[in-house]
Amino acid sequence: MSEKETFFLDTNIVIKWLYREILNENPAVEYFINSLSEGQCVILHINLSEFEAIIYDAYNITSHVIYEKILSRQDWDKLGVEDKLRVLEDIRKNFEQIYEQILTKYYKGQILPGGIRRILAKGFFIRLEDKLLNSNLEALRNHITLNERTQDLIDYLAIAEYLIKQKCTVIDDTKILFSDNTIREIQLIYEGINAYIRNLKSKGYNKTPSRNDQIIFVYLFLLLRGRIYDKIVFITDDNDFERMHNTVLNHLKDIINGNADLRGDFKEYAIEAYDILRKLVIKGINDLITQQKR
Repeated sequence: MSEKETFFLDTNIVIKWLYREILNENPAVEYFINSLSEGQCVILHINLSEFEAIIYDAYNITSHVIYEKILSRQDWDKLGVEDKLRVLEDIRKNFEQIYEQILTKYYKGQILPGGIRRILAKGFFIRLEDKLLNSNLEALRNHITLNERTQDLIDYLAIAEYLIKQKCTVIDDTKILFSDNTIREIQLIYEGINAYIRNLKSKGYNKTPSRNDQIIFVYLFLLLRGRIYDKIVFITDDNDFERMHNTVLNHLKDIINGNADLRGDFKEYAIEAYDILRKLVIKGINDLITQQKR
């Protein structure tokens, strides 16, 4: 690895690192991140905010599951240990179905079905099973629906943020100088991103880059353009960013070659943006782990 390479973690990589056991992830993810030297691991604050939102969603859904299946019962305090264990086991076995029912009832399309939130929510439920088994309804209501739930979330996020900042640099509110040229280059990048989105929609894909994904992409460009970093390796767990990156590069090449800019008014800006974005490398975490083993 070059000493000038800096590794930026996508949101899902942060989750897979910190919640490896809940997600049953390969421990090599944690080993790889721990192998990075000081200053090599970076997380954008926007990714940290996404991470916090996902944890918040997952824990809230867990609370809804507990409310629907346990707190709404009037007989919980009268059940023996074996009966309570059967209830908990039934919830655990059917958690995926219950989760989807909760999404439909309370979230109405705000959260997509399945995904990492569902796995985390089930993990949070399993962690709470001892408390559910050994607490009466009044104590559970205080813990699950009132102030103690908020404190749980605060504790979860505080521990996570502490671990993140022990290993990685979190970038927030970086001062970057803008010029007219910068704005023109960003315009060309967004044209490429929009081309990527149009192509996905034309093929019937519902999942397209979120606003946050687009902001992250441009943010990485600006960090390179401002020479704050020499080379950025953005680590993710899918190929969405790589395809977006390739589409933007192809759009810039079309402008450089005159195919998308017949007068050549934006050629010099396309060349500059293209050269900068070649310093951005998108890598899957599994590819990096494989390389590390060689």
